Amino acid sequence: MRKLIDELIVDIPKDVYDPAEDSFLLAENVEIINHNKVLEVGSGSGYVSLYLAKKYPKADYFCLDINFAAAKATKENSKENNLHLEVVNCDLMSSFVEKKIFEAYFDIILFNTPYLPLNENGKLALAWSGGKYGLETTQKFIVQLPRILKRNGRCYIVVSSKTDLAELEKLVLNINYKLTQIDEVKEGRESIKLFLIEANLS
Repeated sequence: MRKLIDELIVDIPKDVYDPAEDSFLLAENVEIINHNKVLEVGSGSGYVSLYLAKKYPKADYFCLDINFAAAKATKENSKENNLHLEVVNCDLMSSFVEKKIFEAYFDIILFNTPYLPLNENGKLALAWSGGKYGLETTQKFIVQLPRILKRNGRCYIVVSSKTDLAELEKLVLNINYKLTQIDEVKEGRESIKLFLIEANLS
């Protein structure tokens, strides 16, 4: 399926997450300065990074996705829109951590997490199925975060009011970081929430 979103041409294969309110919430709240190194985990179609690369062209963008179809879509959509994104097909940031590359490298990390407390299978379900508490994938991500985020860097994550938010805060505190909600959007009885994770430098 081909869409025009925010003047971006975005092709979305059937096994790739279609940009929705959570994607827009993330894209519209991120602030980037020149020469920032930006990493999006779970890029899907690439919409969020494309939006930011168009708005903030003097930063460097890297995208990861475990779904090969999504990584391929991100790469092809970047070419379609004449925007440069480095794309890697891998599970979270595992390749970077295991190979000890990009240590304390990124200024900004973005993750629209699989936040629903569901256990579903399939390539597309990877985008929303977060296990019993909605944190199965996010927990692994948070453990890896200090290895590649600069000490004064910022991490933006999207979760749901259905996610176990108390457990999320505990996970963040365990790595000596702090969690701050910066925006949300209502979706019926559910709220999609955007949080900022930063190192506790005090």
